[in-house]
Amino acid sequence: MPVKTNQGILVGDVLMIAVGPVKNLYQKDKLIYKEISLNAAAIKIANIVTKYGINSKSEALYRADQEYGRWLHESQFLRHKYQIARKNGNNDRADIYLARYCTARDRAKSAQSHALALAAF
Repeated sequence: MPVKTNQGILVGDVLMIAVGPVKNLYQKDKLIYKEISLNAAAIKIANIVTKYGINSKSEALYRADQEYGRWLHESQFLRHKYQIARKNGNNDRADIYLARYCTARDRAKSAQSHALALAAF
């Protein structure tokens, strides 16, 4: 069972520490996974590592979470650029950013679904 400590959440011998919106996982004071975006992925990885150690399942879930994080960041960046272009009246550039944003947003949703499917208990 997870135990809340003053440092973070302890799952077995894996400590989850929130750093802003992402989580880092430590095992025996050693960083094993960093910048995990999804809570479900962080919890599942901690459970896998506690029970079986670092293996192909934890690595696959981490890669899926990292892909989600990249697309999420990209979509947020493009949305911001779109808003700036609209504000400045540059409609051609705004249309380009909007199209790129929609693509990145859709890929983020797809990557999130994939990561959550891997993290399903």
